[in-house]
Amino acid sequence: MSDNFTTYNNHPLNDTVWVKNLPSTAAVHDLFDDLFPRVYIDSFDVVNGGKLHYGDSLEIEFKGNSCIGPGSSGVPQGNARVELIAMRRKGDFIKMFRPTTSSGGYLLETGGGFYIRVFKDDKELSLINGSTFKIRFHDIDTAKPNMQAFYGRENNPIPVKGIDTAFSWVRDFDTTYLPTWSKTSNNPLIPSYYGYELNSKNFHWVTADRYIDSTQPKTKVTAILSPNYTNKNTAVFAVFTDRKIVVNLKGDYPSRSFFAEKIPLKSSVKLISLSKIGDTYYLGVKDISSVATVTSYTIVPTVKSLAEILAYLNSL
Repeated sequence: MSDNFTTYNNHPLNDTVWVKNLPSTAAVHDLFDDLFPRVYIDSFDVVNGGKLHYGDSLEIEFKGNSCIGPGSSGVPQGNARVELIAMRRKGDFIKMFRPTTSSGGYLLETGGGFYIRVFKDDKELSLINGSTFKIRFHDIDTAKPNMQAFYGRENNPIPVKGIDTAFSWVRDFDTTYLPTWSKTSNNPLIPSYYGYELNSKNFHWVTADRYIDSTQPKTKVTAILSPNYTNKNTAVFAVFTDRKIVVNLKGDYPSRSFFAEKIPLKSSVKLISLSKIGDTYYLGVKDISSVATVTSYTIVPTVKSLAEILAYLNSL
């Protein structure tokens, strides 16, 4: 009987309203904070420089007297603190909400990326003009011979918390292909590594990327979810199954759906939705064996724990 129903006023599952401009209080920002990956902490002497090793062939080398503090003309003295986040798998780029796309939405295949900050006495340092630092790392897949350096273009100002929706990757003015290296092993207990060496001109975001074939026919892919999943609580990504490419599907206010353009026809991709509604997490996965010209797909999310979502992303 109708008088037996209980109404749940202000329950988050009842909110089906989309917004034209995403507010800083949207639940999808909390999802970003919840998925934030591990930060590695290390240090080096600013005057003498130093080489940091991270145990799996990842090395970062800082030159001496190459860093400067804000508003300072002198080089700081003593040890500086290094904060590093490594993005080696497709799931890492999702956890950081950093799709492998350049400005204009062009798709990039990545060999891996990093976020690096350097601090001295709680003040963030930057590189002296004309200086670089070296990153040497392996690709979890086969290293490609035509990767180039890309840097992250962040919003100004950078959001204090949550997703930087204006972020994109920008290619270095020096378009020289990155040197590759290999460390092979005949011992099955010792892995072989194949990777890149990159001299970065900037701190913060840096990747080894390449544009995919621009001559391929492309199309628009649209993801449709039930009304409870809005642009306030949900993010959707297209993940290529055979290459390290991650594309963010933007929320489209008029159609109440998510979309991405410039997806090559016949691509094999997974559409992945991540949602946080109230205190509950949801994961949706739609496998597409071959993107066709009719490209509207329905995703049906299911309830998952945060640990289950992280385990899934780590498997990509």
